[in-house]
Parts: sequence; C-alpha cells; structure tokens
Amino acid sequence: MILRSYIEMTRLLFFIGIIILLAPVRAQESEYHNLAGAESELMELFNSLYSDTLSETDKIIDTIRNIFSEALGQDRSMDFAWQKLDRIGVISSDDGMLKIFTWHVMDDPDHYRYFGFIQVAQKKGKVKVIELADNHKEQRNVKNLRQSPEDWYGKLYYKIITRNYKRKTFYTLLGMDFNKSTSIIKTIETIAIQRNRPQFTGGLFFDGRDHMDRMVIEYSAQVAVSVRYDQRLGMITYDHLSPFHPVYTGNYEFYGPDGSYDGLEFKEGTWFFRQDIDVRNKD
Repeated sequence: MILRSYIEMTRLLFFIGIIILLAPVRAQESEYHNLAGAESELMELFNSLYSDTLSETDKIIDTIRNIFSEALGQDRSMDFAWQKLDRIGVISSDDGMLKIFTWHVMDDPDHYRYFGFIQVAQKKGKVKVIELADNHKEQRNVKNLRQSPEDWYGKLYYKIITRNYKRKTFYTLLGMDFNKSTSIIKTIETIAIQRNRPQFTGGLFFDGRDHMDRMVIEYSAQVAVSVRYDQRLGMITYDHLSPFHPVYTGNYEFYGPDGSYDGLEFKEGTWFFRQDIDVRNKD
C-alpha cells in the first residue's frame, strides 16, 4: 500500500514537473500566434493604405497605430521578424537592443506624413515601446535641432549603424524624406538609449569646421543618390552632390551626383567628414 502510494505520488510529481516545464513553451507559442495574427492584420491594412481606392486614410492609420502599440509591447516581441510587412521600414540594431518601424502616407506630391514606433529591449524579454510623432516641420538644411520621439522630423529609416564609445552605445540612423515633388532629402542622425528611452543626440557630426546634430542631404527628385554604410570601409558613404549648372548653386532641387563620393568616419564618439572617398572594391 505504501509502495503504491509512493509510486502514485512520484507519477503526480512527474506530471506536475512536465506541466511546469511546458508552461513557458506554451506561453511563447501563444505570444507567437498573437504576433503572427497582428502581422497578418497589419499586412492587409497596409495593402489597403497603399491602394488607389482608399477613401478613409486616417481611420486605417489609427487602426494600424493601435495594433502596433499593443503588439510591440508584448514580451519577447522584439524576436519576431515581421517578414510580411514588406511595404514599410522594419530595421534592427546589431546588438538586438533597438528595432524601428516607420511608414508614410502621401497626401499629395508635395505633402507626406510619417509614422513610427521604436522598441527598446528590456531585461527578461520585456519591451519598451515609444511612438514617433511627426511634427510636420520643414527639414531642408536643418542640421541643428532639438528632436525627440514626441517632436520628430518624420522620415523612413532604412539602416541602423551601431557604434560604442566610452561605455556608451550610439545608434546612427539613415533615413529618407520624400519631401516634395521636386526634391528628396536623406538624413543621418544618431540616438542613444538613456533611462530605457531613445534620445536623439546632438553635436556628433563634424564637417571640419562645425559640430552638427545631423547630416542633411537634399537632391533632385529626378536622380538617385546613395547614402549607405560601407562595411568594407567601415564608413558611411554618399554621393557628392553638385548643381546641374552653376546658376542653380544653393537650389538643391537641381543637385545630383557628380561621380565622386564623400563619407563619415566614426572616431572617439564623433562622425568626422571625409571628402573624396574611394568606394571602389579593389579585391
């Protein structure tokens, strides 16, 4: 009798142990299914948002924001790939601490609105979510500014470059603003995580004369301009721009690549301007 009771108790403890071990797995499966469901719903909403027949743009945008806000705040949601959201920008930092989602709508060829969320990784799979609020301010040639997630110069981010200096991590963001029908703007900005929140940093760009809060590159909407991170050089490289004719000097709607390249090199916590970079692959 005692032996039978012992065996039954052992079996009970065994099954309890199995349940305890499987509980986190089931929780993760539930979280994954919730995120997959949100992804499918968002995919359909973005397809509607960018269709030619949409009449209720703001209603769709509000729904997208609400779904994102709830889904991105779930535990371990930073591990989710969001592969179906191929119509918006989804980028992650190399250290897994930061993920940024950005998208836009065009009200007309001269007016665009931008939206976004930033995820910051916390301990034990927790996530902090911050929404980006477009201030709709003019961006052209604004190189020194006080910018925050709540007062954000809207754009689409397409690359994060992670750099460390003196125990501090800087995340440099490459972004694009469609601006207007005649010109496009690309920007290079830097943020750091302070008290678990992303903060735009100032003065980290030096052109040989002045320190700036960011780089602003404006050019004609009729040409293509590259602003990218070159892994081989360890630098940000971009087309050097010149006016199509001297009479257009200072009017960036008539600027385009002249065949040469400039760059930015990170040293001692600052991005230093480098002129006339050789971007050819010599291998």
